[in-house]
Amino acid sequence: MTDSPTRPKPRPAGAADAPAVLEVRLTALLVTGALLAGALLQVWVPPGALTLVVASGIAGAVVLAVALLTPGRLRATIAGFRFTSTLLVALAVFAIIGTLVLQGKPAEFYRLRYGAVAPLILGLHLDDVFHGLPFAGLMALFGAAVIASATQRWPLRARNAGFFLCHLGLITSLGGAAASAALSIRGRIDLHAGGETATHVRVTKAGMDTGGAAPLGFDLRLDRFDLVNYETEYRVGYYRQELVRDEHGTHKQWKLAASFDPDLARHLLPGGDTFRLKAIWPDFTLQDQVTPVAAGGQPALQATLEGQTRWLLPGERLATPDGRAAVVFGWERPAAPPGVLTAFLVSGAERKVIVHTADGESEVALAEGLALAGGAVKLGALVPQAQRARVPATASAEWRRPVVQLEAVRDGAPAEKMMAADQPEALFLDADHALVFERRDGEVKAFLSTVTATRGDESLRTVVAVNEPVTFAGWTLYQVNYNPQDPSYSGLEAVHDPGVAWVFAGFALISLGVAYMFYVEPRLKGRRRTQPDVPASPAQAA
Repeated sequence: MTDSPTRPKPRPAGAADAPAVLEVRLTALLVTGALLAGALLQVWVPPGALTLVVASGIAGAVVLAVALLTPGRLRATIAGFRFTSTLLVALAVFAIIGTLVLQGKPAEFYRLRYGAVAPLILGLHLDDVFHGLPFAGLMALFGAAVIASATQRWPLRARNAGFFLCHLGLITSLGGAAASAALSIRGRIDLHAGGETATHVRVTKAGMDTGGAAPLGFDLRLDRFDLVNYETEYRVGYYRQELVRDEHGTHKQWKLAASFDPDLARHLLPGGDTFRLKAIWPDFTLQDQVTPVAAGGQPALQATLEGQTRWLLPGERLATPDGRAAVVFGWERPAAPPGVLTAFLVSGAERKVIVHTADGESEVALAEGLALAGGAVKLGALVPQAQRARVPATASAEWRRPVVQLEAVRDGAPAEKMMAADQPEALFLDADHALVFERRDGEVKAFLSTVTATRGDESLRTVVAVNEPVTFAGWTLYQVNYNPQDPSYSGLEAVHDPGVAWVFAGFALISLGVAYMFYVEPRLKGRRRTQPDVPASPAQAA
């Protein structure tokens, strides 16, 4: 009689799910507890950079110590993916709040901009959400999770070095961010060209002057200040009225919504409407246009005198600016005008040109293209029956007096208007939307400060420009402001941030760790799988 095989005992229902359920509960308890505790303590502890650093450091150390020293699943929970992903979602919510609610503004700003919601924003400190205790609690949990996760994979080996590099990079970046929050200084320096020197910076917070000052540690002199302007340009501006709130209350204000180059293409406006420029006259003028007719018209002659071209009707003349010469047209022979030294009298009926001078007269047969006086006078076509009109034209290709014919289509209905940039008038699409052809003069392209920084025997003479900051003695100088009414004034922003280098060092470590995990670790693991097992002794080999 054979013994029956041993059958495994059935596992209690839900036993396999017990660790996962416990992790979910611990995750919810830790995240929710951090947020609620932070919100409660924030009643007495105002937000601030020091608050963020101290609170997150102390709380993170406590959570990590409890997780490492006490039995249970706390360490595995905070080191797990479920906990980290929950933290990232919570941090994303804070990022959304910080984007929707402008940070660090005066209380009056929130009352004007957000109205009835302003007391809630100020009461919950959502105006400084990234320096408050709830956010500090999340950062404490995140730091503890990074370190706990690293302890789960200890010790360090070649096959997991990428993992530890990534985690070291995270801790380095977090430490750098903490140093930046607690120790960085940001402020303004106002200087005038000609040698004015600054030794301190006016400390600011969220762009507002705090009333404090910090020493630069060196002398900063403004030697020269230059403004670089764009060339004059012409644009088609699309404006719309928007509701704004300011110290005067709520009212509508026209704001530029889009801007377009003046060309002949059809452009799509926000909202689906379109417009195009049917004609562009860069150097606008009115020009004669003659149309031949069968009857009911008048004779017309095209004449050019010293570069001026006109169509003349009987009895009209084209004279030089000084009045010394003139072309006179008539169907019959016209009389010489008094005071004109040289008159070119054109008779349409006789097809003759009489050149009248103080020395006498001479006649020349009229022909299209006839040139007289060395080319100063040119006679063109003679139209026996014509109608003359003045039409828009351009005197040159240079943009001197630009005018456009603008056509806009709104809801399928077209509307046209001739618009001059020197006298801008709007084509209204409706009460709140309009197109304007406008000239933009002297818009500032860049402003440059030539400065000299001196500390002891060390000296640096350089140029600070927009998007081209300069670093000296641990301070970074940015060009941020100028005064159109005072061409010698330059506004600089000075930033001393000892943590930024550590933040970027952390990014570099993370990048190196990711590259190691993707390209080095697979090779190491593959090499280990291909190596044959070596017997420990001859007996094992036998």
